[in-house]
Amino acid sequence: MRNVYNISFVGAGNVAEALALAFMKEKQKIASVSSKSGISARSLADKTGAIVQNGYHFPDETDIIIISVNDSSIESVAESIECNDNTIVVHTAGSVPLSILGRSDNAGVLYPLQTFTKGRTVNMRAVPFFIEATDEHTLQVIKDLAMVIGSSSHECVSERRKSLHLAAVFASNFPNYMMAIGSEIVSRAGFNPGVLHPLIKEMTGKAIAMGPESAQTGPARRSDRKIIDEHLELLSYAPEYQDLYKQVSEMIINYFNKKNL
Repeated sequence: MRNVYNISFVGAGNVAEALALAFMKEKQKIASVSSKSGISARSLADKTGAIVQNGYHFPDETDIIIISVNDSSIESVAESIECNDNTIVVHTAGSVPLSILGRSDNAGVLYPLQTFTKGRTVNMRAVPFFIEATDEHTLQVIKDLAMVIGSSSHECVSERRKSLHLAAVFASNFPNYMMAIGSEIVSRAGFNPGVLHPLIKEMTGKAIAMGPESAQTGPARRSDRKIIDEHLELLSYAPEYQDLYKQVSEMIINYFNKKNL
């Protein structure tokens, strides 16, 4: 039989909302939500049937407190929490160590390797979770939580989790910024950025199916210096884009030159 936990959230941003809604869907009880302004907490509380928590004093029946705030605030929030000794306190950050919670037991990390944006539904059943805990009991509880909503659960110490977060930045955040630049360039050419969507979808699907190395195409992959120079000329209106294009192109050329040795 599945355990039902009383879960409270400190923070009501993108990650907190995604987790809270997923837990609610799986019949877990979202007891309370708090946020700095209280506005986002009210919104998430309304969606989950929770109460809005003022301050950091939690009732004894709270099983789990999930801290989902910006990385720089986790330590101060953890220091402010008052709860039953048996209440488990976790955070959801990729690059913040378990030790930041300042607890020798009943503390852990529940890190979903995914990008979240409010208002956009993520298939949580496809999300892997990377977990860590101070003790075996807490680790098992966090594993149960991850498997209730996610695709898999992996034990992962803080330093390895930080590397995962770094990989996620390269695989998600940076390409998204590149797509923003591409959309701007398309707009300057007089077209709707939507014309890039089929290309983006094919690129992403191909990278997953074939592996990014096999899927790489373009002038830098072909070492086509003529086209690269023409593109750099087109970017003369934005020196920062020129520098970025040149640096990334040289890195691609050098990467595949080494592979061909």
